[in-house]
Amino acid sequence: MNRRLYLILMASVCLGCLVLFASLHRADAILSHKLTTISDLDQQQLKTYATSAEHLYHAQDQAGIARLMQKIDQEHQTWAAIITHNLSPAMGTQVPDRYLTRLNFQRKPEWPVHNRWNEVLIGVPFEQGKASFVILLPQSMHPRPNLFFSHMMMTVIAPLIVLLIFTHWLYRYLIKPVDILRIAADELANTEKARPARPQLGKRQDELAELAATFDSMAGRIQTLVTSQRQLIGDLSHELRTPLTRMRLALDGDLGEAEKHQRIRREIQLTNQLIEDAMTLAWLDSEHMHTLPQHLKEDFSLSVLMDLICDDAEFEFEEKQIIRCYPDNLKLFNSNSLALSQSIENIVRNGLLHSPEGGQLTITAIQLETDATETVSGCQHASEGCPDTCSQTRVCARERSILIQVQDQGPGVPEEKLEQIFQPFYRIDKARMRKKGGFGLGLTLARKQIERLGGSIHARNACQGGLIMCLRIPVSLAS
Repeated sequence: MNRRLYLILMASVCLGCLVLFASLHRADAILSHKLTTISDLDQQQLKTYATSAEHLYHAQDQAGIARLMQKIDQEHQTWAAIITHNLSPAMGTQVPDRYLTRLNFQRKPEWPVHNRWNEVLIGVPFEQGKASFVILLPQSMHPRPNLFFSHMMMTVIAPLIVLLIFTHWLYRYLIKPVDILRIAADELANTEKARPARPQLGKRQDELAELAATFDSMAGRIQTLVTSQRQLIGDLSHELRTPLTRMRLALDGDLGEAEKHQRIRREIQLTNQLIEDAMTLAWLDSEHMHTLPQHLKEDFSLSVLMDLICDDAEFEFEEKQIIRCYPDNLKLFNSNSLALSQSIENIVRNGLLHSPEGGQLTITAIQLETDATETVSGCQHASEGCPDTCSQTRVCARERSILIQVQDQGPGVPEEKLEQIFQPFYRIDKARMRKKGGFGLGLTLARKQIERLGGSIHARNACQGGLIMCLRIPVSLAS
């Protein structure tokens, strides 16, 4: 099963949230650091005071140091001092008593200063000598950012905006194929013809794309069924008019009662056959299965089945000859004898109907082996005039199957109409077929049934005249 959509959602939600919150956490840390850092101008001012104090300290200018400390006090209302390595004031500078215990907690000018700290000691070590300049950070230099707003921005507002955008994109990504399917379903319901949904999804290969492809297949099947059923109903209603008209003429004519009853009985029989064939065709169309249900599968001898069909046909068409050219050991597995017998019988009867009086019908069957060239041999009816081609035909196949060929001696079919003869109610000579009781459903039913058995059927004209019906039937269907 395709899990592309599942993987996309998992990756986009999990990885997206992970990247989002990691990025916001990093951005919050950078922003907090930036907002709580002393300004560059104030940092430069503090370093300038420290440089001046270092020069005065090395020059042992105690008076200059006193003036510098006085200047700092006047300009910034804070104290400053020079501290030795053992945290003792030097050069006459003083540290208020309550700050003596906090001299170990000096911060460099470039370090961030949290807004919760009201009193911060800034220390700048001298480049030479074991001393440093220490100052109580003036309130004018103390950064006072609104960290609550920045934290709200990074932890609530920004994630909410990103999630809203992501949710909107995700909604559009998921709802687009749903909208396409909804519109297609509405078109199918109202117009019985929907635009294909799958091409509208572009290169998507996820579960929704598979759903769209399945919907297109379903819609196409429904449209085909509706069209075929409508055509079948129209053709059937047209065909029913002929026997009904003949029955009315028989009733209104001057025929005797016995002949009148005989004609009406015959028309009723033909009408029943027409309705039965039409219902079978409609059922095969609605089932549309390429394989048989398990309970209908059976093993049987195809040779015996074909003998029975030929025996019945010879009894019905006693003035015509059937030449049988097939071995007596042909067997089918997991197939269906009823469907196959109906198909072959329709083809045999159709060939006999088109053959002239005293003509003959030739039935051949060969078994095709996988990826092998087969030579037909062992014909049990060679003495009956089986054609030489029956023992010389070589066929290359890719699966194990049986090829049945039914050749008549009729006029054949125009090349452009070889495929049309398998359409419902199609007849080349309608008047002749009506006279013989045909409605043009035999070949249609035969193709439907053969295809349901996993095989195929087509027609071609013989070089010496006549039509050859070719049936390919798999030896065994998947169980």
